[in-house]
Amino acid sequence: MKIKNLKINGFGKLENKEIEFSDKINVITGENESGKSTLLKFIISMFYGISKNKNGKAIPDFEKYKPWAKEEYSGKISYILDNNEEYEIFREFKKKTPIIYDKEKNDITKQYALDKSKESLFFFEQTEITEEHFLASCVAEQEGVKLSNTMKNTIIQKLSNLVSTGSENISYKKAIDKLNKEQLEKIGSNRSTGRPLNLVEEEIEEKEAKRKELSQYENQKYQVATQKENLQVDLEENKTILEILRKQKSNLEKSDLEKEKIKIFKDSLEKEELIEKEIEEKIEKLESTRQENLKTKKLGYCMCVLSIIVISTISIITRKYILSMLNLIPIIDLIIKLIIQNKKKKRIKRNSKKIYQEKSILEEELEKKKKECEIKRREIEEKENKIKNQEKILEEELKNNFINRVEEEIIDDILSTKYENIVEFISEKERELTENKIAEKTIEVDNQNILKQLDSLVEIDEQLENLYEQKDELVELNNMYEMVKEEIEKAYQEMKENITPDFLEELKNILMRVTKGKYSNIYLDSDNNLQIEVEDGRYMPVERLSTGTIDLIYLALRISATKEISEENMPIIMDESFSYYDNKRMKEILKYLANETEKQIIIFTCSNRECEILENEQIEYNKIIL
Repeated sequence: MKIKNLKINGFGKLENKEIEFSDKINVITGENESGKSTLLKFIISMFYGISKNKNGKAIPDFEKYKPWAKEEYSGKISYILDNNEEYEIFREFKKKTPIIYDKEKNDITKQYALDKSKESLFFFEQTEITEEHFLASCVAEQEGVKLSNTMKNTIIQKLSNLVSTGSENISYKKAIDKLNKEQLEKIGSNRSTGRPLNLVEEEIEEKEAKRKELSQYENQKYQVATQKENLQVDLEENKTILEILRKQKSNLEKSDLEKEKIKIFKDSLEKEELIEKEIEEKIEKLESTRQENLKTKKLGYCMCVLSIIVISTISIITRKYILSMLNLIPIIDLIIKLIIQNKKKKRIKRNSKKIYQEKSILEEELEKKKKECEIKRREIEEKENKIKNQEKILEEELKNNFINRVEEEIIDDILSTKYENIVEFISEKERELTENKIAEKTIEVDNQNILKQLDSLVEIDEQLENLYEQKDELVELNNMYEMVKEEIEKAYQEMKENITPDFLEELKNILMRVTKGKYSNIYLDSDNNLQIEVEDGRYMPVERLSTGTIDLIYLALRISATKEISEENMPIIMDESFSYYDNKRMKEILKYLANETEKQIIIFTCSNRECEILENEQIEYNKIIL
């Protein structure tokens, strides 16, 4: 891969700047604070974006590199891959995603995936190099190489890490130790106390004991629920029966009221019938009197006639005057009686006429009373039939309304019960209903207590569920730690068996060339310490070498590392990397970089030594002055 050119619209102190790169060596010179480090950061940010998080820094890079004098915060970079595919990347740093153009200037931004922060992964998909690996292998920043003698151990450790793990900031032994420490602190073990796993297990044991204590209420809940259900059935049945009784009582009361009205009507009829009977008796009595008068009248006529006949007969027979005179007395008496009888007859006649008139009146009144009584009888009969029909209708209506709520037999029993008994049954059912409600209240209190305990049980179950989840997570995390350690171990062994020998072989070749054979043999011992063979054949730790030699090894190892991390022939970017090199060693390393590698080299420096050596050695290079 080769970077072709840059266009910086605004980035830090740099603005409106265009830079062209050659395919081989590029030397970017400038005094301190001229923007060399800013330019390096621009290149990295064009590939991977710029962070708005502090990441342990005083201010985020996004804020640090905001343009000083203008609003434009953007730029463009052009590069070509080993397969001759060319790309241009335009990035406005205030936005997450850059615009990616291919060789024909087509916008192909959407062809590349985004990470969780919406940053495009185009450069990783093209080179398979993460930002971390890019910085660890392709970029040697100023703060990574300017080390004093007292910091040799740090750079030696980085070298050892790079050889043994492929990353200068990762030590296998330290990584394992750190993982073990984190594993103990974040999880714990069967032998530890007070660790998360121990605390969770202790709490689980405590909650399980409490759950066992409260679980008895689960059975009680079902028992109380059964009691409540049965009581509810009884309560509903009693309510229904009481409702039927009350309706039947109301129906009977209505019926009795109508019957009472009929009774009053009957009493009135009885009085009318008594009057009728009295009238009949009066008529009979008048008739009897009339008959007696007729009988007396006829008897008087008969007696007078008989007396006249007897006297006449005696007078005729005796013919005697004296006798006639004597007989005249009875005749006179008889005449007197006849006269009296005649008067009496007239009086009887008058009385008979009066009796007849009275009888006629009474007979008319009697006839009227009979009609009235007959009308009342029919009315009473109609009312009684109406009451019977109404009773049947009400009974049918009551039965139809409640047939689906209680047994028909119970309804029939109620319908056949007398009013007095219904009143008694209502009192009894009201008492039962009161008892049911008291029992229901008692059950509800018991149920509330059980539910309260069960709420605690539910809460404990939720806590247990959370605790078991925590335990599972801790166990899973523990397994992940074990798996990570296992993978690190495998990767470490693979690195040692496959990649490390290549690293070391490439490192030996580079050292041999740049040191003219002074250092040609270097290896990694069992403790991951770099050992180097010196001129007399002895092996000694690398940290005993000079700072310049260590820096040289460090640079050589970076060059060899880039060959392992990507199939792309990645450029080497060095920021003040030769600070501790003498002119002789710098010349050898620059000659190596110019003649022995196909990589693009970008050197940031504040001195003229690199340019002087390149010019003296007649090595072609591209000089860029900031």
